[in-house]
Amino acid sequence: MWKALDIAQKGSEGGIVLNDEEYKGICRITLEKCERYYAITCGIYGAMCHTAFCGDEDHMEKYDAMKKELQDFVDRDTDTEQELDFYSHFCIKY
Repeated sequence: MWKALDIAQKGSEGGIVLNDEEYKGICRITLEKCERYYAITCGIYGAMCHTAFCGDEDHMEKYDAMKKELQDFVDRDTDTEQELDFYSHFCIKY
Protein backbone atom coordinates (compact mmCIF):
# COMPACT_ATOMS: atom_id res chain seq x y z
CA MET A 1 0.00 0.00 0.00
CA TRP A 2 1.21 3.47 -0.84
CA LYS A 3 1.78 5.78 2.13
CA ALA A 4 0.93 9.47 1.74
CA LEU A 5 3.64 11.90 2.76
CA ASP A 6 3.73 15.68 3.11
CA ILE A 7 1.97 17.88 0.58
CA ALA A 8 1.62 21.62 -0.02
CA GLN A 9 5.34 22.14 0.48
CA LYS A 10 7.94 23.28 -2.05
CA GLY A 11 9.16 20.39 -4.18
CA SER A 12 12.53 19.57 -5.71
CA GLU A 13 11.54 21.33 -8.97
CA GLY A 14 10.43 24.49 -7.18
CA GLY A 15 6.68 23.87 -7.41
CA ILE A 16 4.01 23.07 -4.84
CA VAL A 17 3.72 19.38 -3.94
CA LEU A 18 0.25 18.02 -4.78
CA ASN A 19 0.91 14.30 -4.19
CA ASP A 20 3.80 12.64 -2.40
CA GLU A 21 3.71 8.88 -1.80
CA GLU A 22 6.06 6.13 -0.70
CA TYR A 23 5.75 2.40 -1.38
CA LYS A 24 7.09 -0.24 1.00
CA GLY A 25 9.88 2.08 2.11
CA ILE A 26 11.59 1.32 -1.23
CA CYS A 27 10.33 3.91 -3.69
CA ARG A 28 8.71 7.33 -3.79
CA ILE A 29 6.77 9.40 -6.30
CA THR A 30 5.98 13.10 -6.04
CA LEU A 31 3.74 15.31 -8.19
CA GLU A 32 4.25 19.04 -8.06
CA LYS A 33 2.67 21.99 -9.83
CA CYS A 34 5.31 24.37 -11.09
CA GLU A 35 4.68 27.76 -12.65
CA ARG A 36 4.30 26.51 -16.26
CA TYR A 37 4.19 22.71 -16.00
CA TYR A 38 3.82 19.72 -13.71
CA ALA A 39 6.83 17.70 -12.54
CA ILE A 40 6.73 14.07 -11.44
CA THR A 41 9.83 12.99 -9.55
CA CYS A 42 10.21 9.36 -8.59
CA GLY A 43 12.82 6.90 -7.58
CA ILE A 44 13.89 3.59 -6.18
CA TYR A 45 15.97 4.40 -3.11
CA GLY A 46 19.68 3.95 -3.74
CA ALA A 47 19.24 2.97 -7.38
CA MET A 48 17.29 5.40 -9.59
CA CYS A 49 15.88 8.91 -9.58
CA HIS A 50 13.93 10.37 -12.50
CA THR A 51 11.85 13.47 -13.18
CA ALA A 52 9.24 13.70 -15.93
CA PHE A 53 7.47 16.88 -17.04
CA CYS A 54 3.94 17.25 -18.38
CA GLY A 55 1.11 19.69 -18.96
CA ASP A 56 -2.31 20.32 -17.46
CA GLU A 57 -4.09 17.77 -19.64
CA ASP A 58 -2.07 14.65 -18.80
CA HIS A 59 -0.35 15.08 -15.44
CA MET A 60 -2.62 12.73 -13.45
CA GLU A 61 -2.64 10.07 -16.16
CA LYS A 62 1.17 10.07 -16.31
CA TYR A 63 1.47 10.14 -12.50
CA ASP A 64 -0.85 7.13 -12.13
CA ALA A 65 0.93 5.18 -14.90
CA MET A 66 4.37 5.82 -13.41
CA LYS A 67 3.13 4.89 -9.94
CA LYS A 68 1.68 1.60 -11.21
CA GLU A 69 4.90 0.67 -13.03
CA LEU A 70 6.98 1.42 -9.94
CA GLN A 71 4.69 -0.69 -7.76
CA ASP A 72 4.73 -3.60 -10.21
CA PHE A 73 8.53 -3.46 -10.32
CA VAL A 74 8.92 -3.40 -6.53
CA ASP A 75 6.49 -6.30 -6.12
CA ARG A 76 8.36 -8.75 -8.37
CA ASP A 77 11.63 -10.60 -7.87
CA THR A 78 14.39 -9.30 -10.14
CA ASP A 79 18.08 -9.79 -10.65
CA THR A 80 20.55 -6.97 -11.26
CA GLU A 81 20.26 -7.14 -15.05
CA GLN A 82 16.46 -6.98 -14.91
CA GLU A 83 16.64 -4.01 -12.54
CA LEU A 84 18.97 -2.10 -14.85
CA ASP A 85 16.70 -2.89 -17.80
CA PHE A 86 13.69 -1.56 -15.88
CA TYR A 87 15.46 1.68 -14.92
CA SER A 88 16.57 2.29 -18.49
CA HIS A 89 13.16 1.49 -20.03
CA PHE A 90 11.30 3.54 -17.41
CA CYS A 91 13.46 6.64 -17.88
CA ILE A 92 13.21 6.44 -21.68
CA LYS A 93 9.44 5.93 -21.55
CA TYR A 94 8.81 8.82 -19.17
